Amino acid sequence: MINSSNKVTQPNFSKKQQELVNSFEGAEIFGKPKGASRTARIISKILCLICEEHQDNNPSGLIQQLKNASKYFNETRGQMTPIIPNVIRRLMLNIDQNMHNIDSIKNLIIKQSKLYEEESIRNIELITNHAITILNDEKQILLYDYSSTTASIIRGASKRSKQLKIIIPESRALNGGIPLVKESILSNHEVLYITDAAIAQQITEVSLVIIGAESIANTGGCWNTTGSLSVALLADYYKIPFYVATELIKFDTINPEGVLRSAPWREITAIKKNDPILNNKQVEVKAHDLDYIKGKLITAYITEKGILSPTKTLSAARIKYSPLNPIS
Repeated sequence: MINSSNKVTQPNFSKKQQELVNSFEGAEIFGKPKGASRTARIISKILCLICEEHQDNNPSGLIQQLKNASKYFNETRGQMTPIIPNVIRRLMLNIDQNMHNIDSIKNLIIKQSKLYEEESIRNIELITNHAITILNDEKQILLYDYSSTTASIIRGASKRSKQLKIIIPESRALNGGIPLVKESILSNHEVLYITDAAIAQQITEVSLVIIGAESIANTGGCWNTTGSLSVALLADYYKIPFYVATELIKFDTINPEGVLRSAPWREITAIKKNDPILNNKQVEVKAHDLDYIKGKLITAYITEKGILSPTKTLSAARIKYSPLNPIS
């Protein structure tokens, strides 16, 4: 396993840029976590804003700013979220070939950003459409932790007049359950909100489980929020179908085949703030940042290419996002 948890120095972002950075860094502490797909789109907007706010006519200065920001995002959220380096690689493709013309640099980043955002939104719509084909409004489903993809599925079901009964655990490590509850209420679904400790009690009442994914590992499994593995193991034990809804661009193009990164060992701020006693120097409130779910625990991935087995998901992701091929 590869471990990447070193402290990274943040570049000097402008006020507007910093506001966008703050919208996803630490947002889970306030119960407003951002999914990986949404975070990638925000980072895309930050790179565009760097271009728009750049004042002088020095192309190399702008390129360096873009590279510094890209390096920061790759070394922080991107360490466990391959969609970040995949999107940045796409946006920054051919940047050095335009280094003598500042307008070309700006136009390149802004154009690539627009194309990516349009494609990502289209992909989420396709994933939502595929997911709805397996939803039955007569039975309950369980959704674990917030992701922009699962939130879209909640909204999409409502638009197609499917009223769901949804069990939503608290996902306490990130406060990821509450945003799904809010989405469900707005979409007129019935909700049972439970503690994480009650998942084993309630999972037998559902017809299927859906989670999002932080990344698709090159082994066929996926990484997602702490607690996801417990849900997957319980689903497997009780023979409940377990689906992972995700864009293929979350495929890990960084690590060698068969190599897994280790999730960082971090303080769980969302829990530590619950009681002053947890600030005592004798107490640690920590866990690995993400859970790894093996492919054998996953019934299928729900992707823009359809509902695919882990093996077929890997094949589809490799075709489009091989590290040897430029992302177009």
